[in-house]
Amino acid sequence: MIIFVFLFTIESSQFLRLSPGVLSQGLGGSSVLIDEGLPVFHNPACTGETSFNFTLSRWLYGTNYLTCGGVYRSTMFGISYLGYGQIQGYDELGNPTNVFSPYDLCAGFGYRYGPVGVVVKGFIEQIEDQNMYGLCATIGICMQYRAVSIGAKVDNLGKEFAENTKIPLLMAAALKYNVMSEIDIIVEMKAPLIEFNTGITYQFKNLKLLVGGRLLPPENLAGGSEIGISIDDLSMTGGIMIRVETYDIGYSVAYGNLSIAHQFSVTFHPQVTP
Repeated sequence: MIIFVFLFTIESSQFLRLSPGVLSQGLGGSSVLIDEGLPVFHNPACTGETSFNFTLSRWLYGTNYLTCGGVYRSTMFGISYLGYGQIQGYDELGNPTNVFSPYDLCAGFGYRYGPVGVVVKGFIEQIEDQNMYGLCATIGICMQYRAVSIGAKVDNLGKEFAENTKIPLLMAAALKYNVMSEIDIIVEMKAPLIEFNTGITYQFKNLKLLVGGRLLPPENLAGGSEIGISIDDLSMTGGIMIRVETYDIGYSVAYGNLSIAHQFSVTFHPQVTP
């Protein structure tokens, strides 16, 4: 399962690639042109009304991802906690040792000025008796012209200090087209680890329906290997959000060859005096 690939890898802090949020997951993992109260983890340039979001993500094997964040005018904050549950340790001979509970913690603060936004995040990663920590930044841009929105971001510009390991740089660009007042289409691409995300939203009164897909081809192909697309590399996603007065209540699911993930969220939109 992908979450354990994140945990046991030479490059640290793989959880920084994750994009929390019901809207993001429901739209195939899109993050550049998403506005659901979590711009610290999406794109700090893509913010709308003042809002506060709480999201719970649930994977298999007791893995939980808790995220909360908010936007007040042009200022934003966010904090996330990824807990992997209890894992049995083994020594080099295969004998059981202690049980440990690895986790990742990240907190950030940012500001948007016109079409540009910046976020600074601090993170901690603990795996058994190993602790790693660092700082990173996100720079994003978002612009709209009539029915078309475009955006881009560079994420995870920073460093892990304890072990001096690399953190996963992420660059992404996206386009959103408003087909009609009720329907939006999003297409997004990420690099240097190539990933394609796409999704469609349909708004009907106080309901928003989400459907999408995420294509993540395998990396580090052996020399001479051919690049191909397999059904195993594709995850299908979907979700629903319901507006109840000043609250959005949402659920999304992502289904792939190796795992299934559920997310639940509540977003509050308070009335702010100009």
